[in-house]
Order: sequence, then structure tokens, then C-alpha cells
Amino acid sequence: MTEEPYRWLEAITNRREYIEDQLSPGLPVVVLSADPGILLVTIKTSTAKLFEIYDHLALGCVGHPADIEKVRQTAIDAAHIEGFQRSPNDVTARRLVSYNLAPALKNAFEQIFSAPLLFRGILAELGPTPADDALWAFDYDGSFNAQAGAELARGGVVSGPRLVPKEWSALDPKPELARGSLKDAALSVLKILLWAKLKGTKDGAIEFSAVPGDIAGIKAKLGSDALEFALLDRKLLGQPIAYRIPSADELGL
Repeated sequence: MTEEPYRWLEAITNRREYIEDQLSPGLPVVVLSADPGILLVTIKTSTAKLFEIYDHLALGCVGHPADIEKVRQTAIDAAHIEGFQRSPNDVTARRLVSYNLAPALKNAFEQIFSAPLLFRGILAELGPTPADDALWAFDYDGSFNAQAGAELARGGVVSGPRLVPKEWSALDPKPELARGSLKDAALSVLKILLWAKLKGTKDGAIEFSAVPGDIAGIKAKLGSDALEFALLDRKLLGQPIAYRIPSADELGL
């Protein structure tokens, strides 16, 4: 009996290593709070990775498509129950992550005799101004952290390799990112996306200052990769849906 806690810890360690290994090929999702709203971008795959969750909430994901769908559906159900039982104003990223998503992920992670959820995500919440925006990154083990207000000026990253978001947060000095218009925001998120993608490959030593400063240069580095964009449009806040897909012309692509 005395060996049981050690066996459990060993099983959890093995489980974590397995999940990290499975997630490591995952391509990054980048989120930036800008004047026009919150812009999300990722490299397109056969299944979507950006989703509307509620009127002013959007989700970006890395992981197995089936597990992404489980978490997405859990988030949608929790948001709509909260909105029905309380009010739409009570549906916040903080409540969804801390009271619903994180506990569910932690419980799934610690059930060592069932399949783990291969998932890593970021939940964005649109506010009336950029200072009111919020961003919550959360992981397969139920851990989470928040960015709000001025912290969002540097953007948020979630990626398969766990080290990439940590290195982005630790960058010093912080990169100067243009956020005044949608085209400015698109250029900024693409710069971060390219940096994050290369950080997870053999070019992991790339400095952010070495990333091209124009759309054409970034697209050339990305090669044939197609992109998936989503926008929480600040002009639509208070309408039934603030989530929309911006056009290439709006983004300057």
C-alpha cells in the first residue's frame, strides 16, 4: 500500500511525457488585442482550430481534433448555461476557465486509467476597449494563466512545444507591435506566428528581430502554409455575434 502514491506519481509523469510528445508537432495559435478588436491567427490544417464560443468569446486550440471538439463543446455548453441561468454579462473567460474548463481538464488528466485529452488552448474575451480585453491560456492538466489590459499589448501564444509560449513571455525587451488598425494587427500577429513556428523547429534559435517586417517576407517564409484568421470585432460588441472571419483585403494580405 505504501508504494501506491509513488506508482501514481510515476504514472502521472509518464502521462505528462506522453501528452507533451503528442502535442509537440502542434502549430501555434497567436492572439493579439488591438484597437479594432482581438485578432486570432493560426496555420490552417484539415480541421479548424479557431472557434466562436459565445457572443464575445473566441477559442484557439492545439491538439487532437476529437479532444479539441470535446473541450469546445464543453465551453459552449457552459457559456450558454451561464448566460441562461444568470445573464450574458456573467459569461466571462475567467468563469469559464476557472470553474468549468480547468477542473474538467485536471480531472481528465489525473484519471490515469482513461485516455488523456491532447489539448492546449487560449480563450479570448473582448471588452469595450483594449484595456478591457482578457486572454486565458489553459492546458491539458488544468493549469491556466491570464493576461489582461496592457499585458495583451505583446500578444498571446499557444503552441505544441510548451517552451514556445514561455519564451515569448520571457522576451526582453518586449517587441514593439503595431495594433492601431486591422492591417497593423495582422502584420503583428503574422510576425509572432512565424517566430513561434520556427521556434518549434530546427530554427529554434531565431530572434524576433530577424523576422521579416512585411507581409510578403513573412508569407515567403511561411511558404505554402494557408492561414486561418478570426476576429472579435469591437464594433460588433453588444450585438448577437462579435466573432467574424475578416477578409484578405481587410487584413492587407
